[in-house]
Amino acid sequence: MQTVPESSSGTHDLIGIVRRRLMYFVFITPPIVLLAVFFAFWLKPRYQATATILLELSSVPTNVVQTTVVSYSDQQIEIVQGRVMTLDTLKHLVEEFDPYPENTSSVIAKAQRVLESTTLEKVDPVSMKPVSDESNAFSLHYINPDRERAAAVAQRLAQLFLTYYQRTRTESAHDAAVFLQQQAEVVVGQMREVEDELAKLKGVQGDALPELREQNQGALERTERELDALQQEILTAEAKESQLSEELGQTSPNLMTHAGELSDVATVRANLAEAEQRYTPDHPEVKRLKQALQTLMAQNSAAPSKGGISTTADNPQYVMTATELESARRELSALRAQEVRYKEKLNSYEELLRRTPSVERTYSEIMRRRQSLQTDYQQIQDKLQNAQVAQNFEAEQRGERFVMLRAPSPPRSPVYPNRIGLISMGLLLGLGIAAVIVAIVETIDSRIRDAYDIPQITDAPLLASIPRIRNPSDRMRRRLLYGTLGLTYGGAIVFVVMVVASALRY
Repeated sequence: MQTVPESSSGTHDLIGIVRRRLMYFVFITPPIVLLAVFFAFWLKPRYQATATILLELSSVPTNVVQTTVVSYSDQQIEIVQGRVMTLDTLKHLVEEFDPYPENTSSVIAKAQRVLESTTLEKVDPVSMKPVSDESNAFSLHYINPDRERAAAVAQRLAQLFLTYYQRTRTESAHDAAVFLQQQAEVVVGQMREVEDELAKLKGVQGDALPELREQNQGALERTERELDALQQEILTAEAKESQLSEELGQTSPNLMTHAGELSDVATVRANLAEAEQRYTPDHPEVKRLKQALQTLMAQNSAAPSKGGISTTADNPQYVMTATELESARRELSALRAQEVRYKEKLNSYEELLRRTPSVERTYSEIMRRRQSLQTDYQQIQDKLQNAQVAQNFEAEQRGERFVMLRAPSPPRSPVYPNRIGLISMGLLLGLGIAAVIVAIVETIDSRIRDAYDIPQITDAPLLASIPRIRNPSDRMRRRLLYGTLGLTYGGAIVFVVMVVASALRY
């Protein structure tokens, strides 16, 4: 008895099944594949355009130019997205460039559709592949039924990110400079008020300010020294005036001739004293001298005087003494007037020094405020200068900025539907359904078809086998079946090709 190897038998069975059930694969798999191809190209495609943007750090070190704008981290890319991807912003984009001209919806509805069709994902700035970790680069995806419009809208959306980020940084730097300028103006106004208060205090208190304390003290001491010296001169002048007054009082203003001698009151008194020592009171010489003294004193009493000085004096000695006395009196009067001025000046300095402690509290408070405001003003000016440099720095785009790593271009194939995936799925689905049906049919089929099935049923030896002989009728039915099948599949293929061509054309 002839035996068949097991492996050879399994392969022969598989080949036999495929040959017997080929029509199942022919009738099931191609229609499903054609249907998948039809749907793959019949469904309205949507194209995705992608722009990749990098948050580039400044090339200028922060110790060279310190910007006033808070640096954005990669987590804040979502914040920028939330501020850019708004209906108000997208409404202007739709008004400038309509992404859906065939749609008659409102501008707000189209802006909402653009918002829903746009997505962001973080990518590696080198490989451009999506990453789940933090990254300073991201890709902006926009989907549109038209590939050209998809690229145009993606370009505009990316430009919104670039311009918005740069505009906000420039505006932030400008706002910081404006704020510091306003603060500087406020401090300048406060400094003017303090200066006005200081000027008013100086106008009211004059030289009693604490800053003039040493000057006033020095002037006081100098005035005291000058007053002491002046008082010494006054004492000397008073002594001289007293002496001259006494001499003048003892000198007769007029001349009296007696025995050819020139006499005055002092001389007559001296002669009278000498005569009284020599003679008795009744002596004629004594009487004569007494009479002469009375006459001279009567003349002196009757003569007009100015300041105790006779104006009709004709005694040269008297006139000379009187002149010296008048000069001494004028000098003494001038010294006493000068003493009064010095005392007034001294009192003025003492009053200034007495008022200084009470003025000092107000003056010190004003000066502290003035110094504090000057310090604040200087600090604000330093910050303002840095802010102005930072403003120019941001305006020239030398700081942190968004740059385009990859500009969007019209996509070659749609992102939906996935044509290759859909066709592959149709092929696998067709083969799978056909294989399942063949397996079911083979399981329930118990017929003997060739010599290889005999050992599975009985141990009787095989004597001979008669091959299958097809008659003309069988061949005709076979040709008719294949022809009908060919025509059907041909028409389906032509239809699908037309659909594919139409889809590829647009």
